[in-house]
Amino acid sequence: MPQEIKEQPISPEIPRTEPSLEIPSSPEIKEKEAKVARPEKIEHELKKISKHLPGTKPQAVPDLIKEKSETLKQIESILSEDLEDIYKSLPDNLKREFKEKGEKTASKIEQLVHQAKIVVHKIVDLIRRWLLAVPGVNKFFLEQETKIKADKILALAEKEKKEKI
Repeated sequence: MPQEIKEQPISPEIPRTEPSLEIPSSPEIKEKEAKVARPEKIEHELKKISKHLPGTKPQAVPDLIKEKSETLKQIESILSEDLEDIYKSLPDNLKREFKEKGEKTASKIEQLVHQAKIVVHKIVDLIRRWLLAVPGVNKFFLEQETKIKADKILALAEKEKKEKI
């Protein structure tokens, strides 16, 4: 004869225990935490991985780790000229976004400057799009700053080309 299993009701008197939030520490976890990736190791791993992928060439270290070139620093300096007051007046979330967009714009402009034929309208367009990130920017201020910054970047590009020759 099968035994009857009686279900016992859950009693409100029995205290429920919360699960422990502490993560047990093991030698394996400590060993993994001790390993810190260095830029040289990351670059080596990227090259090793990209060798085996079809249609890819070995990539350099990501932009966050790379040192900025002198040209890039000068372009960023030109772009940031006369914008300190505007930058300070932006809310924190827009400051971060504006800065990131400015750095991307500067790197794209650097690539355009290093080409054999500089396409001015692309540089002007990049600067204009970056300045449009400022909320409520005056149209005339935008055009004036775009032209000034583009002229300075073109002068920098000409100077660099003369130094190479």
